[in-house]
Parts: sequence; structure tokens; C-alpha cells
Amino acid sequence: MRIVEVITGGEQGGAQRHVAELVTYLARQGHEVRVIHGGGKWLTQAVDGVADIYYLPHLRREISVRDVRTLWALGRLIGDLNPDVIHAHSSKAGILCRLVGWQVKIPVVYTVHGFVFFDPTRSIWSRGLYRLLETWGARHSRGIITLSDLDMEFAQKAGTRAVVRKIPNGVSVRPEGPRLPSARRNIGFIGRFTAEKGLDVVTTAAAMTPGWRWLIAGDGGLSRDLERTRRQLSNVEWLGWVDDTEQFFRDVDIIVQPSYKEGLPYTVLDAMGWGLPVVATPVGALPEILGQVDRRLLCPVGDAQGLIKAVAFVFDNYGSLARACYELVKVRYDLDIQLKRTIETLTLAVQA
Repeated sequence: MRIVEVITGGEQGGAQRHVAELVTYLARQGHEVRVIHGGGKWLTQAVDGVADIYYLPHLRREISVRDVRTLWALGRLIGDLNPDVIHAHSSKAGILCRLVGWQVKIPVVYTVHGFVFFDPTRSIWSRGLYRLLETWGARHSRGIITLSDLDMEFAQKAGTRAVVRKIPNGVSVRPEGPRLPSARRNIGFIGRFTAEKGLDVVTTAAAMTPGWRWLIAGDGGLSRDLERTRRQLSNVEWLGWVDDTEQFFRDVDIIVQPSYKEGLPYTVLDAMGWGLPVVATPVGALPEILGQVDRRLLCPVGDAQGLIKAVAFVFDNYGSLARACYELVKVRYDLDIQLKRTIETLTLAVQA
């Protein structure tokens, strides 16, 4: 197949990792793959030598009057590439690709990395607009891949005729399995410093637990707030953006993910694959994953005290929870299964 993968940005993130792993796998299977994104070095470097890269500089996350120009440029580029199927990722690229596919009669498969209208940190206007756009997009898709039951339920109720499949992200596990916690309680957070990730809940919880050590890895728009917190709290360490996540996982005993909105974050799966228990909020696919281990790993959204309570529960039951997290990812969230099922969905879209 000739496949064009389209994503809004090429900076490092979960959706970009998803695309990079998929593109590499598709190319190894003999498919002709091209990648279109709005800029960023990480994705380009990740698929260097595997797929041709095309930049659309105005392809940005937020809605803008420049989207009309982007739509025209995207349509012209896809027309020149003439793929058998367009595979879109992220909200903006998903909407624009389905407009283009509808116009040029090329099937579009859309992978939902978390519908943005489920994000309570966005304005009511923004969430309402995206809900309308995603409803239209669902009805003009040949295939829809979701990572969670929540997103799948919306896609099915949107009146689409597309093939709708839930295909969770997959990862590789640490061969050695889980390990024992350190003598001191080391709690880790890793991710982009954006409002929906719940970094404010992490720092509030850290202020309430001076005897615990909180290691925070990442960077982004809220970095000034974190720097101020770090100066005020001696039990908070900011490591900056870390490329060596394996070392980070060695340094912590638990990963917390108190997000306001998620799809299925790789951070959670990677940590569990390392044998680390995870405490998170019940958003996106997180209740589906952690609920299979123990629902007490889930804490209310925006609740620092609830986060602390869940972390304390983990330390009281560390060995059994670490083993259960590890075995779950090993059996049910395998990377090869994810990639094979995605190719099957792309093939069905072309054949339909």
C-alpha cells in the first residue's frame, strides 16, 4: 500500500512515538510510507531513512484562519502523493485530512489519541466546536482507531459507517520484571508541562508530603511554575526533559499520572512494563488499564489528597501491585499486536 501518515506536530510526544513506531513497521512490511507534519525535529529524526518527510509549517494545534491555507496545501500535497489511504493523527490533522479525503475520494483512517472535547481545561466554546467537528469527521472516515472505550463509544454514536476499532498502544517490557522499592518513597512524574497533565496536582501533593521525594521530568509551558515550586520545596527535584527514561524508571518507585484528559499515555505503559506501579486519574483509557489491577490505583481528578492516599496504598501493597502491573502490560499491551491490528485496519479501509 501507499500510505500517508499525517500528524499536527513533529515534536516529541506520545502520538509522535506512535507514528514513528508504526512508520518503521509499515516500511519493514514493504509498504510505501510518507509522513506529513507541521514541524519539529524529533519525528523527522525518528523516521530518517525510513520514510520521506513533508512539512506544512502552518499545521498547528490551535484553530486559526491559516487553516484555510493549510487545507489547500495539504490537499495539493496529498493529490501529488496519491496514496491508497490517508492515516491521520491528532485532532487538527484528523479534521483536515478527512476534509481532503472527502474532496479527493481517498479513504481516511483516523487514530484518536484522546478527543480534546473531553478535556475540562479547555473552554466550553473550544470543546463544543471540536465535538461538532469530530462528529462530522467520524461520518467522513473510512476507519477510526481509538485507544479507549470512552473514545470508541463516542465514535460509534456519531453515526459513522466507518470501521471502528479499539487498538491500545503497546510497549516492550523489562525482561527482569518488577523490583523492590527503595528505602525512601520516590514518586515520579514525567510528561509535558501542560495544563491537562495535572502537574498542579503533583506539586500540591508534594507540598503536603515533605517526607516523600518527588522527581519530576519534562518541560513545557508551565516550567516557570515548577521552578518556583522547586525553590520552595526541598523534596521536589526537577530533572528537565529526559531522553533516558530507563534511568528515570530506575530512580523512582511509583509513577503518578494525575491528568485531566488523556488518551492512553505511553508513560503509564512503559512504567508498568518496568514493573512500576502507577497511580492515575480515571480519564481516557486509564481506568480500563488500572482497573484491571486495582481500582484503588485511581484517584479523583484534581484531588491532591486523593493522589496521596492512592500512593500510600501502593507502598503498603507494593510487591503484589508491581507484579500485577507488569504482567498486565506483558500480556495485553504488546507492541507487535498493536502494529499488526493497525495494518489490518488500514487494509480494510482500502478494500472497503
